[in-house]
Amino acid sequence: MHLIDQQPHFWELYRNQDNYYLSIAVDMSSVVSCWNIGLTEKEIQNYQNNGRIAIEELVNSIVTETYRGNFSNLEARKVSEQIQQELQIAFKAWRSQQH
Repeated sequence: MHLIDQQPHFWELYRNQDNYYLSIAVDMSSVVSCWNIGLTEKEIQNYQNNGRIAIEELVNSIVTETYRGNFSNLEARKVSEQIQQELQIAFKAWRSQQH
């Protein structure tokens, strides 16, 4: 698992072989809600074709949904505890390389 792109304090994009995962921090004014989701094949293809802009558009659409109180997309795409741990380990490894 590797961190491949990010917008600090907002989202991180990870890759593990052919799978892509997105960690998103949604600021709901009084609380920040953090989600780890898997990307669909279509979203992966869109990222491979269009780069970072594809992830920014995806994140913006998810944030818009959550501001409307719709968490169903996020709930349906949540990753397992094991994947969440792998994401945390990858982030810590990336951060230690930055110092």
